[in-house]
Amino acid sequence: MTRPRLTALTAVLAGSCTLVACTNGAGPASKNAPVLTTSVPAPAKAVDTVTWNLATGEPTTLDPAQSSVESVSSIVANMCESLFTFGPDHRRLPALATSLDHPDPRTYVIKLREGVTFWDGKPVTPEDVVYSVRRILDPKVASPWAGWAQHMAGIEVTGDHEVTIKLKKPDVLVPNFFATPAFVVVQKDFAEKAGRGFGTARGGVMCSGPYKFGGWSQGQNIALTRNDSWWNTSVKPKVKNLRFTFTTDPAAQTAAMAGGDVDGQFLVPQGARNQLTGKGNLLYGKSLSTTFLSVLNQQGALSDLATRQAVQALIPYKGIIDSAYQGSARPLRALVPPAAWGYGADVYQQAYDKLPEPVQDLEKAKKLVAGSAKAKQKIVLAYTTAIEEETKIATAVADTANRIGMKVELKPLTGEQYGAMFASPEARKGVDLFLASGYLDFPEPIEYYQYFTTGHFYNFAKYHDAAYDTAISTAMATEDPAARAREVIKAQSIMAAGLTNIPIATQHVSVYYGPGLTGLVPLQSNLYTPWATTLGGK
Repeated sequence: MTRPRLTALTAVLAGSCTLVACTNGAGPASKNAPVLTTSVPAPAKAVDTVTWNLATGEPTTLDPAQSSVESVSSIVANMCESLFTFGPDHRRLPALATSLDHPDPRTYVIKLREGVTFWDGKPVTPEDVVYSVRRILDPKVASPWAGWAQHMAGIEVTGDHEVTIKLKKPDVLVPNFFATPAFVVVQKDFAEKAGRGFGTARGGVMCSGPYKFGGWSQGQNIALTRNDSWWNTSVKPKVKNLRFTFTTDPAAQTAAMAGGDVDGQFLVPQGARNQLTGKGNLLYGKSLSTTFLSVLNQQGALSDLATRQAVQALIPYKGIIDSAYQGSARPLRALVPPAAWGYGADVYQQAYDKLPEPVQDLEKAKKLVAGSAKAKQKIVLAYTTAIEEETKIATAVADTANRIGMKVELKPLTGEQYGAMFASPEARKGVDLFLASGYLDFPEPIEYYQYFTTGHFYNFAKYHDAAYDTAISTAMATEDPAARAREVIKAQSIMAAGLTNIPIATQHVSVYYGPGLTGLVPLQSNLYTPWATTLGGK
């Protein structure tokens, strides 16, 4: 989701220059860039057990309503199903629903698949669907997925195998969420009986997907077992059992994968590339992720556009891509990466090409600082120490800024403190600039750009621009792809000119699995789709 990525990746400074020293020549891709994988051979053999490590550690819950970080999503995606699912290209495909009717801009009529059962054999009903959607919206559940429903008027059962969603106003984002955890269906009776225990080690979950909850030995592992009664008979999962472990130390992760103690892992440590290359399948793919500097305080030094322009000019983009990410990322000209252009690609590309190339220009930065009194005031830059690449980036930005006459003070955050930055105004107090990473759930730029409209929960800086708001509001109500893209570009251009957010890079999706396995393609959508069903033996 478009929330913080609390990853446990590591970076090694390598290449021809340090982060601070690199100046010009940032291109679209690093010379160290890995080949991106779009297909792999299908599996041919059955596998009894696959041990898969969760790089971000043990999840706090398996409640699908909280499936918003990798440690939860990587497991839940194999157990629980939404009304629709994503194909490899993020196309919306039928899952628990077979069709979607859109009779008017504010109505969605969803036909449900007949004959689907939960793991305990009880049928999946329209009442379960309505309950599950309403549960997501319950403030007591506090699901991060509740935001999709800002324009929802209601959801009701309208037939034996049908539910209907009514909106207060048109919102083109809504149908995308039908394939995300916002619309995962859980069994009403089981969830109500479990209460607060739903999704816990003792309470478990009850879903309908290809793998069943098998057990949770806290601090050790989580076990899933194949659901041989899964409705989708066109897919025959080769892996019988899944065992998830929770090693977060990058060196230990690398050793476990290289030694075969762990069969696979998403979010492969950057420092593991040399050790894992040639041992198994180390694969990279396009992602919808974005790493950027967000202006949180519009009253201090960063209230001056010249200060923000100086920060943009001093960033060592090439050093970041080559050294911190070891080539497995691309520099960004806009907040939303090109991989997220799910429509109107030609329109987006033309506008993107007109934006400034992300190249460090220290002479420009020095001139801007020299001409601005505010640029010499203190700037507090917060970043998380849980993502080592971001420690390197923040340090490089601060060091470079201070060398040219600025006063940037670093504020390191633990993973917990970093998460609090997205929820608590108190946690953000005293922070001027925030280094953040996130990802879009589907290729729709509005999903990210809407966060910076007036009054939005994630508009932490209370940024306000009437033209920006109008462009996003118009785009959300525009179904024609090219016309919608043109409205989004208006907002993108306003943000790029004002530098409310300063884009840095988009990092590739990564996965490793052992030499005896095949079938799994590195995709952003693996967060929300049953990826283990594609895995098996060679």
